[in-house]
Amino acid sequence: MFTYNVPSQTGTAGFAMVADRFLLVVAAGVGDAFALELWNTLSNGDAALEDALSALARRGIERLPDFALVELVDSRTSSVSVAVRGSATAQLHGQESTTLAGAGVGTWVEGSAQRVAGIALTLAGSPTGSLLPLGRGVVRADRLQWGTVPAAGSHPAPAAPPARELPAWAADLDDPHSTMAVDRESLAELVAGALDDHTQLGAVRRRRPRPITRRFVVSLEGGRVLELDLPVVLGRAPEPAAHPGARLASLPSPRREVSGTHVELRLDGEQLLVRDLGSTNGTVVRHADGSAMLLRGGATARLTEGALLDIGDGNVARFHAAE
Repeated sequence: MFTYNVPSQTGTAGFAMVADRFLLVVAAGVGDAFALELWNTLSNGDAALEDALSALARRGIERLPDFALVELVDSRTSSVSVAVRGSATAQLHGQESTTLAGAGVGTWVEGSAQRVAGIALTLAGSPTGSLLPLGRGVVRADRLQWGTVPAAGSHPAPAAPPARELPAWAADLDDPHSTMAVDRESLAELVAGALDDHTQLGAVRRRRPRPITRRFVVSLEGGRVLELDLPVVLGRAPEPAAHPGARLASLPSPRREVSGTHVELRLDGEQLLVRDLGSTNGTVVRHADGSAMLLRGGATARLTEGALLDIGDGNVARFHAAE
């Protein structure tokens, strides 16, 4: 639940905004008309952090207001990007508590965090009075809060990371570092016995072993499997003319988190080459060893078997060998 402070004088309070993927507190000096422009930008389903910052700086760097801005990058890992300017502060609480302040810089300070369980955005001089609940919208306030945020000066124990909301099949993936225990003495006796039986029957025909060729695919939720014999382009509505020779796959995105043309997958031996196609929100890549990264801005990543791709709006793909 989002909450905001109840200002004693509404006319001098700043603006607090809650959009689908953004939180913002901005100083009162921006005025009602400019606050409405900011709200329209944050409400745009294709907007990214850069778009929100450009809107704040539209009137010029010398007229930049004090603000604290948060973008939700990935809901499954509770990952956020933050920008703070002037007297505003952003307090992030989770596995590690972090406070960003924008005082003393010409433009703004940017940062990021994962496993965030609480956020507090505050303008200077914000009172610590009663708080009211807030859904999606704009109110006059100097403080906006979500989740659990410790009081100033306290040192709570780190919060446990939230469980990853991945498809059922992702939870059943084998540990890539595990080893199966085998009774090697019993195995040796079994093999020796089999060889003796063949010897009694006569000479054993020796066959040259056939090379094993592994076929790799990408699996989506709902049992959808994509072959990788051709390059694969994923998106909300990829256009055939823009990607000749590729296999196109449309992904559902009711919240428009997935771009029209989002990401390209291409098989290289037993590895998967993933290339961002200028998507708005990027793709969260989880390697087989558990490490994660955000792929955006045309970047490319090379993945091994067992990697997961979080494309947005619940679309998670797994790279693996076909059964």
